[in-house]
Amino acid sequence: MTQQPLFDIPKGSVLELDGQELLVTGLERAGYAVECQDTGECLTLSVARIEAAIRGRDCEVLEPADAERRKALLEFTGGYHRLEQFSAPVRLEAQRRLALVLAMDELAANGYKITQRSMSTHGEHRNALILRANKIAPQLKFIKKGSEKKPKPLFPIAEGRTLAKFRDLYHRYGGNPVVLADREHLKGYRTSRLVPWQERFIDFALNHWQDKRKPQLAPLVRDAAKVFHRTAAEMAQCINFPSVTTLRQRAKAFSDVATEFGRGGKRQATNKKGAGSTDVRALRYGEKFEWDQVYLSIFTNGSGVVQAEPIDPDDVPKKLADNEIRRCWLHVILDVATREALGWVISETADSDHSLALLRMATRDKTKEKVRYGCKEDPAPPVRLGLGLADNGSATRNGRVYAAQLGMGMTVMTGRAYHATDKPYIERFFGTMQGQILNFLPGYTGSYPGELTGYNPKPSAEVSHDQLMGVITRYLVDEYPFQPHYGTGMFGATPRQKREEALKRYGRIKSPSQHERCLYLGTKIRASTTSEGVKAFNIPFNSSELQKFADGKSKSVTIHLDPDDLRTVLITAEGLEAVLEAQLRMTLFKDQTLEEAIELMEAATKANPKLRALHREQLEEAKTRRVRDSCYFKDSRDWSCPRFSGHSGGCGLSCDELARRTHLQP
Repeated sequence: MTQQPLFDIPKGSVLELDGQELLVTGLERAGYAVECQDTGECLTLSVARIEAAIRGRDCEVLEPADAERRKALLEFTGGYHRLEQFSAPVRLEAQRRLALVLAMDELAANGYKITQRSMSTHGEHRNALILRANKIAPQLKFIKKGSEKKPKPLFPIAEGRTLAKFRDLYHRYGGNPVVLADREHLKGYRTSRLVPWQERFIDFALNHWQDKRKPQLAPLVRDAAKVFHRTAAEMAQCINFPSVTTLRQRAKAFSDVATEFGRGGKRQATNKKGAGSTDVRALRYGEKFEWDQVYLSIFTNGSGVVQAEPIDPDDVPKKLADNEIRRCWLHVILDVATREALGWVISETADSDHSLALLRMATRDKTKEKVRYGCKEDPAPPVRLGLGLADNGSATRNGRVYAAQLGMGMTVMTGRAYHATDKPYIERFFGTMQGQILNFLPGYTGSYPGELTGYNPKPSAEVSHDQLMGVITRYLVDEYPFQPHYGTGMFGATPRQKREEALKRYGRIKSPSQHERCLYLGTKIRASTTSEGVKAFNIPFNSSELQKFADGKSKSVTIHLDPDDLRTVLITAEGLEAVLEAQLRMTLFKDQTLEEAIELMEAATKANPKLRALHREQLEEAKTRRVRDSCYFKDSRDWSCPRFSGHSGGCGLSCDELARRTHLQP
């Protein structure tokens, strides 16, 4: 059954649908036959499709008469059909003329005989016209205040002949005020002054200029003129090739998007000129996070003091010393819903070890950093992480990090290469932090090579690694969470305010699991059980469960250690179904991290090497004396020699040599 149309759409109407203008050429059984005004394509749209678009306010119907009037209007104005399309001065002048036209209509309706002479300066109805226009649009201020009896215009007003022309145009085009605007944009010579072969040469040259190798325009034009083909008739015209200035003006007429696509490629153009993201990607705290690393634009010093010494390039170790000037990597995890920093780590390299340390920081309490660096506010609380979005960097895209994330129950999502909108929040965060913090610290290198032409950052480095960590920590805890944020979905709220709103609307925070942290985010080490338990990094751990499993034997086990919490470790072994727990047996390390514990042990062994050598000598002498005084060992010397009883010389040593070796005087 053929559906009967609900809306009256006569033949010749224009449908504005899906960004196209479709001319209705007739109504068929299958629907409306239309023709695209831009491409000339003919197609049939069903009645249901058109009516659904009209109901959904997605289709504008212009009847034939309206379409003709609009066509004539656009031809007269040069493509403009609303006052908002003009600049502010042109729009103001059109509004003044509209007020005068409406004033003329009111005077004519009141019985005034409106003529060109009567509306001109010193005309019979000039003052009445100005007063009526000022009454219609007082905000335009036609006259000075207090000059109502003898109006004094504040700006030039056209004469009667021009005013009559404005009135005629206004009514001829259906009362559209756009026809009253100046048409300065239509002035000038509109046709090209170049002959056809010159236009072809410009197209030829600019098409080769739009190349991803980004050639320079001037040499390209000179070379293109040598290979451009012209017919004999074109050569006989004795016309030169267009100048480089002409081609440069044509090139500037290209849109930035077209130029970026041609000379930068589709991938670069999409990143640089593509539309931004307008979707709200997370609502709950910890639901989705973005993480990345950035090579900080600042040189730091391990001690905060600039030092220099000659080094041998053949013997220099790969690992930098504490006092060497370097640039550091900053690893950050950012919560998408609240834009709050969940974790941050500074390191010498971008690798999986520091990525795991970053995940551990996001899932633990950060009060230690707050106290160490003197923060006044509370940092972001620990949370069970949901979906993690990272790029293709080696620090996050590797099997070890992926396995840890999946073990923690996270969803792994990898952003596409060269698509900045896949993870825009963390990228923007790095730019904000650089402009607000790093730019004001000594040793700042600039955003790109060569930006700071008069400043040498290396000799200016004064900030130590720990000081830089303190500056960044105080910024992320005391400043950034309380700054108004105008990103997508934030609407000017601060990250801390957004977190409180998320907790109120979408529920409390999901707590992280310490058991999973040890197994998947911690450090693993192989060890053997003893009667004292096990040792990881020379730190003792023991428990009743472990001793029952060992049963007095030495068994190989795997220790899972949380570097941020040494109080308890998890132990797994081949053939053992349960996961055992063991507690720290040295209370000295109870409140320390693994790094701090190792540093403490290394400091004890590295302190004052000369004094340690002296102590070794004293220890050896004391041991030798104790052994001799015990009389446990018999004298191993041969006494058949005349000087030594029993020394026969069979040992191959002279008496003098034997005496020297036994510390006796000859």
